[in-house]
Amino acid sequence: MAHATPGSEYTVQSGDTLFSIAQQAYGDGNKWPVIATANHLSDPNLIYPGQVLYIPVLAPTPGYDYTAQQGDTLNSIAKQAYGDANLWSVVANANQIPKPGQVLYIPSIMSCKVTASDGLNARAQPTSQSTLITSFPTGTVLQFWEVVNGENVSGNPHWGRSPQEYYFWMGGTDRPNG
Repeated sequence: MAHATPGSEYTVQSGDTLFSIAQQAYGDGNKWPVIATANHLSDPNLIYPGQVLYIPVLAPTPGYDYTAQQGDTLNSIAKQAYGDANLWSVVANANQIPKPGQVLYIPSIMSCKVTASDGLNARAQPTSQSTLITSFPTGTVLQFWEVVNGENVSGNPHWGRSPQEYYFWMGGTDRPNG
């Protein structure tokens, strides 16, 4: 038998109600409106066997979708997801400004270590000719939330996009291929 799990899709079974699905997914049937909102159900009393519903994650979790709640801000979402409200731009860059009921993607933040013997430059755009923001010495651990294609340097076009909105070439790190 299928089980309703937050962050995944669930196929409605005969006898299911939104209340019973929420009970299964969250241990609280009263959370059924979260499922109704995430699936844009005009009449939450009308679900049918075989219907596929997305079961949203209740708290912002990196790598998952999150349904914005009344009172959420980019700062509060980043604080819950990453433990740092200052990382709000990571959520903003992956989504639009949150509105209640909007499903947001909460990107994972990854890290890598600078391995280039002469260090690594952080730039304003994913190209070696863009404005130099700062430089990092060998051994520095950098965070990134996205790998983008930019200037092809030594056969590698992958650049890390940091939460602080700078770019660094992945060929000078321990994750040269993203």
